Amino acid sequence: MELKCVVAIVRLDVVEGLERKLGAIHIHGVTVTRVRGFGVHPNYFADDWTTEHIKIEIFAEAENVDALVKTILEIAHVGGAGDGVVAVIPVEKFFRVRSQAEAIP
Repeated sequence: MELKCVVAIVRLDVVEGLERKLGAIHIHGVTVTRVRGFGVHPNYFADDWTTEHIKIEIFAEAENVDALVKTILEIAHVGGAGDGVVAVIPVEKFFRVRSQAEAIP
């Protein structure tokens, strides 16, 4: 079974709705982290060019990735600069710390 890691950087205000929707499509594991950074549109007029966003990381089976990405894009899109980004990264190996063995989620 092939595994992928979906990483999304989204605005703070979409996280609650996104978490609800991910539960509805049976995504059972997600890591959510507050991050700071800037992309294509930094605020050059501010002392600090960075803005606060949320980084979401989800390990998913390859066959579920398209639906997962579509869901994130639908919820996070408002049509403005700073909506965020989504990346799909291959996972070479996956281990469970508890059993110290390679595992499939």
